[in-house]
Amino acid sequence: MGAIEREDGSLRVRARVWVPGEWTARLWVHLSDGRVLAFLLSGQHFRDDGLLAPLLECIADDVRGERVKICDPAFGSAHVLYAAPVLPGLSQELAAFEHDPDVRRFVLGLDEEIIQLLLTLARAPTPPAITRRDGQAPHPLPTRFFASVRNYNRLATLDPQRRERRLQALRRFPALVAPILLTAHRSPNVSGGKRHAWREKDEAVEAAIDLGRDLTGALARHYGISRGLVRAPMHAAMWPAPDSAYRRRILRLLEALPANQRPTLAEFERWQLYLANYFRLLGEEEGDRVAPEVHRGAFRLGWTRTFETAAKRYGDLHLALADSGDFLAAASERVAQPAGPSIQRLAAGWLACFGLLGLLSASHRWHSRRPAVPPTGGLDDVRLPAIVGTLHQDGNTAQELLTPRALAEEGDAMHHCVASYWPVCVAGDRVFALRRADGERATAQYHPARQLILDVRYRLVQLRGPYNHPASRTMAQWARRVEKALNAPERQKARLAALEVKLPKPQGRRFIPAWLDAQSEHQLHRVLAWLGIQPLGPKVILSAYVAGYLYHAGPKFESRLAPGQPLSLVREPDNPRDRLAVRLDWQGHTLGYVPRSKNADLARRLDAGEQLSAFLSYIDPTAKPWQRVAFVVEVET
Repeated sequence: MGAIEREDGSLRVRARVWVPGEWTARLWVHLSDGRVLAFLLSGQHFRDDGLLAPLLECIADDVRGERVKICDPAFGSAHVLYAAPVLPGLSQELAAFEHDPDVRRFVLGLDEEIIQLLLTLARAPTPPAITRRDGQAPHPLPTRFFASVRNYNRLATLDPQRRERRLQALRRFPALVAPILLTAHRSPNVSGGKRHAWREKDEAVEAAIDLGRDLTGALARHYGISRGLVRAPMHAAMWPAPDSAYRRRILRLLEALPANQRPTLAEFERWQLYLANYFRLLGEEEGDRVAPEVHRGAFRLGWTRTFETAAKRYGDLHLALADSGDFLAAASERVAQPAGPSIQRLAAGWLACFGLLGLLSASHRWHSRRPAVPPTGGLDDVRLPAIVGTLHQDGNTAQELLTPRALAEEGDAMHHCVASYWPVCVAGDRVFALRRADGERATAQYHPARQLILDVRYRLVQLRGPYNHPASRTMAQWARRVEKALNAPERQKARLAALEVKLPKPQGRRFIPAWLDAQSEHQLHRVLAWLGIQPLGPKVILSAYVAGYLYHAGPKFESRLAPGQPLSLVREPDNPRDRLAVRLDWQGHTLGYVPRSKNADLARRLDAGEQLSAFLSYIDPTAKPWQRVAFVVEVET
């Protein structure tokens, strides 16, 4: 934050402003070294200028701003508010406060150019293309605050040349430079001493700025993108992102698109809201990187045209993208492999082969043609304990769905897949069939969250009409009233009982009917080919992941493994851990073993002299070690 200018061993105070609170006092000081500092003290110290010297003495050597709490006999304890606004927030009750000489002296002494730039970084983004019925954004983008004490000090304490060059860099590439030089605070903080120092510090970028070197190249290396994307017009203004990891996902997506198909800043911000569910579908929020050809295939019609067409056809893209997960789960089940591809891999393949519109179209067909009601697995007589049961208010009704059959009938009547939600209901969720007095119907899901150990609070997490269409605003109001009834004090014991229920849990997370229409079946085969996965043939008797893969030679030769390569099945009857062990060898190297839960029949067949063949079925280097390599075993004829 720059060197500290001292006079007689202490900092000089250029100006100071006291702001009163109900129980506290806040103090802003402008120092001779250019810094602004804000403090939170006990209210009894309001306007006590005698505290300035001990306060400054405590932080004089803290040039990096790492000390968030200081103590001294003169004032007890105080918090240093690095995330406070550089200009004091004035109380509305003090109408004449802005005319106070201390305030005017403080404001006039600050660097106006720096403050204006920091305020510009917090610009309001372009409104989203689609809004809710009440006119609000469906999921507002997170706002970020830059005009903080910390960010001001990072610029105001520099020598004139470095200050000017950093301001120029922030004006030229604000979306890329600001995350490196400044902290994107979630909000102004004047109530606690949090450090708030998270930024993507990069000394190479800072050196390129300060020495007037190749900033475009330094930014390209920092973000792993091309120089062309660095110079894209959309980076000439700050655009919102929840965090640095999310910003990098967006940049990787944009990098994958041809330059003539990348959006302008306004086009990007109009549709940016839907990227969260897009990335979630691909599993990229967990850190996995998506191949460029996936993004390129998803937006093959271009950014704007793809989103506009999708919204015109399917309405709320948040719901459409979320619903695609159920369709992909059905497709994964359809492959009929215990070690089948994950939903995320299928999503990547579908987007690469058929684009975002192709995936949404296949999902829409799957949902609209009412997949067959899944079997209840012998659980027809099982019933969850009711929390509300049936609720009637003003002609509206809410029926708690407490059996697998009730869920299946609701899904059949509403043309959606709520029948698959029995496992999450056993875990504590509650699903209601809602009907309004005017005949409108919807299905609502409520998710529980513990309040310490004494209670549970339910929250509405899904509300869908027929065919998964959005519900009306009046239906949403009725769903909120049901939420209030769920959380009523008199139902506390029933809420706790819902989480403690002991019922048979179905295998897997949810029942997903493995049904696809003819067009989707054809597309699935192309997606599997793109993923390098061969559908199981009639001779296959086992498909599974290699057990113990991480502890044998597999990782060493992983780059040489490929689907279709033969494996040797080696019986180990003398294995001290499992006498039914079957080892899997690849070109003389042990990859691992057949999983113990699946080796009994295989060991019996091998011991009887039956001719069996084993092959690698697919390899996913991004998967967890125990799900990275799959194999199949066939009966030879």
